[in-house]
Amino acid sequence: MLPPSLDERLFTILGRKAHEVRCPMLAVGCGLDHVHVVVRLASSVALGDLVRRLKGASAYELNGDGSRMHPFAWQDGYWAESLGPADLGPVVAYVQRQREHHDASHPAERWAAVCDAPLRRSGD
Repeated sequence: MLPPSLDERLFTILGRKAHEVRCPMLAVGCGLDHVHVVVRLASSVALGDLVRRLKGASAYELNGDGSRMHPFAWQDGYWAESLGPADLGPVVAYVQRQREHHDASHPAERWAAVCDAPLRRSGD
């Protein structure tokens, strides 16, 4: 699950990795169980390679600090679509408002917030 508390960190990781492979990140937005990214894909980069790098870098960094109760892992696969200039603005706006498109009162959203809370031990 991707609780809102991970958004900024995940955005930073994904943006940095996309920049490293010369694919500027135009927008990124998280839902509870998925991420939307809009990138300008460099002609020298295969889409599958970009996805592998984004997923790999983010999982590595999110798991590397030991702050998560459960290991972070991406599901297999991805979906992609190319956009024309007329579609870019509306799609970027949609992706940037991804959390708004998901109801925070949904039970799964509330559970994600609980799962992301710090552990409490008896005696604390």
